[in-house]
Amino acid sequence: MEKEVTVEDVAECLDRMGLQYLATVGLDGKPKVRPVQYMVLSEGKMWFCTNSEKAMYAELQKFPFIDLCASRLEKDEINTSWIRFSAEAVFEENREVKEAIMQKSAIVHELYKNNPDHPLFKVFYLKNIRGSMNNLGHVKGLEERADFVKPKEFSL
Repeated sequence: MEKEVTVEDVAECLDRMGLQYLATVGLDGKPKVRPVQYMVLSEGKMWFCTNSEKAMYAELQKFPFIDLCASRLEKDEINTSWIRFSAEAVFEENREVKEAIMQKSAIVHELYKNNPDHPLFKVFYLKNIRGSMNNLGHVKGLEERADFVKPKEFSL
């Protein structure tokens, strides 16, 4: 029996891949995609951050639903893994999470002058996460091969 995917598994996958691409619904109703970085796992929640003056913040305030995709191309590209999921963003003032993010990210630390109370520094976690972990070798329409990892679907 295959192990169920946990929030820790998803967080570890995002950390390993480094950069993710997050899609929002723009204020103009059109999709918007930008690179983001998963920050920390706290109390079973995956946390991200943004600046309250950025378009992403305004978009998530109006339409809190996101899609996220990440991958890191491997030398043996057929073994390249990728993750994709949908979720809902929930903004919450959480000083402990802000401090943890500042410890992890030199960029965030610098941007907000190591001040977790900086008024532009906003954090959010994801809820109702549904998606899958995949690998490029398992593509619909191609011959099934035992050495290709099957997609692992999850709902967190």
